[in-house]
Amino acid sequence: MRIAVLGGTFDPIHNGHIAAARSVSTTFKTDEVHFVPAYSAPHKQSQESVSAFHRFAMVALAVSNVEGFRVSSIEVDALEKRYTVETLTQMRSRMPDGDLLFILGTDMYLEFETWKDYRIVMSLAHLVVVHRPGFSFREDLAPYCVLKKGQDVTLPAKQATPSVFYLPFVEQPVSSTAIREACRRGEDASAAVPPAVWSYISKHKLYS
Repeated sequence: MRIAVLGGTFDPIHNGHIAAARSVSTTFKTDEVHFVPAYSAPHKQSQESVSAFHRFAMVALAVSNVEGFRVSSIEVDALEKRYTVETLTQMRSRMPDGDLLFILGTDMYLEFETWKDYRIVMSLAHLVVVHRPGFSFREDLAPYCVLKKGQDVTLPAKQATPSVFYLPFVEQPVSSTAIREACRRGEDASAAVPPAVWSYISKHKLYS
């Protein structure tokens, strides 16, 4: 079993998240991609704009019709801040012999050593770093491999040393911050999110 994990606040989830997940799924031939909305992200100081309930619901809508995509309540159910190392430890206990791939953007990877027990995170899962506009890929943290689109990838049999894969070809021109700001200005941001998510945002008047 090979599972990719994409965590975040998803405030809201947008087409860039979906594009990144699709690229990782195709590149690594994953069995499933698990989207993990945070109850409250440890690395973000400000409170999220909307509740964990709304964010979870939007993710569920976004992935409901995509084969192999799942939404996980593992962090939302905790009803408190959860660190990535705790989530991956729990997921690893459920599939001790499987492959876990943890997806993050170049923005998050730039500050990765500030994460709780980041070295343990790297021992629990292969890191898959996807390009985010305006953030360069760092080369000083761990051995890495830069992948090309369509390249066949062989994962190490055992994670004796951290393995990092960089996907520079992933396009994520949109951000959750930009969507929230557009909504607050009363602008139409429907092109940036899945249709069902935009309907949910409009129905509940989120971010307005």
